[in-house]
Amino acid sequence: MIISTQSLVTLSSFVTFSMMINLFQWMRLFEKTSFYVELILKTLIKILPFMLLLLIGLSMFGIPMILLNMNRATGFDELVVDEPFDFMIPNLFIN
Repeated sequence: MIISTQSLVTLSSFVTFSMMINLFQWMRLFEKTSFYVELILKTLIKILPFMLLLLIGLSMFGIPMILLNMNRATGFDELVVDEPFDFMIPNLFIN
């Protein structure tokens, strides 16, 4: 069975991400680094409502742009906004 290079790159990116998360958890074991890990976790928990508000705000402007692109793509050559990714979700937040 032959596995494509793109599949291997995608798999390796997920494995690397999970290794970094595991490293972050291991840093909690040591006394000097556990304070900083807890500080980072508390900060992420505190900014969660703002991140949700930011996500809603980006979606509020991104969804109409995606819909306008879907309408323009059928009959016109020029799109309203560029689509740097093939998937709609990242395009939603970038545009």
